[in-house]
Amino acid sequence: MNFIRQIERFQALNKLIHQQCTGTPDELASRLGISRRQLYAHIEDLKVLGLEISYSRKLSSFYFNESKHLKIEFNLEVLEPEENIKTFGGKLLNLFPCFFYARNETNLAV
Repeated sequence: MNFIRQIERFQALNKLIHQQCTGTPDELASRLGISRRQLYAHIEDLKVLGLEISYSRKLSSFYFNESKHLKIEFNLEVLEPEENIKTFGGKLLNLFPCFFYARNETNLAV
């Protein structure tokens, strides 16, 4: 569920930056439920994706420097077995059996 929380955080961060109503870095980190250091790591992740983000003391908000913004789409749903077969195009065949070995000091056990 951490993955879903991470996506929700990026969605909230994107929305607040786009609306230019993030507040101070400390306020934004608090709203997102993360530390200030994590906030700057998320902002750096967005910059790596090609977004230019700055902070305005006058607005007391982060903002996008260009008209670019992030589009986040995420869909999570439970599939019935029939739908699952359609999604993967059929059933998986177990052609390659997998064996796991546990090793101790003196011998190898199967």
